[in-house]
Amino acid sequence: MRKILMAVIGAVIALFGLFGVQIGLVGNVNEVSIVAALLIIGVWIFSEFKKDWAEFKDGIKQTNQWSDPAFWTAAITSVLLPLLAAFNVVLTDATISIAATILAVVVPILLSIFRKTPPVV
Repeated sequence: MRKILMAVIGAVIALFGLFGVQIGLVGNVNEVSIVAALLIIGVWIFSEFKKDWAEFKDGIKQTNQWSDPAFWTAAITSVLLPLLAAFNVVLTDATISIAATILAVVVPILLSIFRKTPPVV
């Protein structure tokens, strides 16, 4: 369910990035923040899918999915980066790129550290 939610968030961000200005939903779009948000979402979905697939093959079911800090980090930052332009917060492209790169590394690490699975008996 979380992967579907993140995919929908990514699709909405991409649509706003592509068509937001043309249909009058947003005044301006920072392309770098759109790409950064999609990068963070893509990294989380790929990492989560990889973990889920490995655990599915081992017969393990993840517990307490909604308290995963990797999910919340990816969700909040992927929405926050494109919204900064809407609130007239100006960040340089280099700052956004560095933040996205750091988050693309931190999200899989958080996923590995905090993922709760029941012990295999």
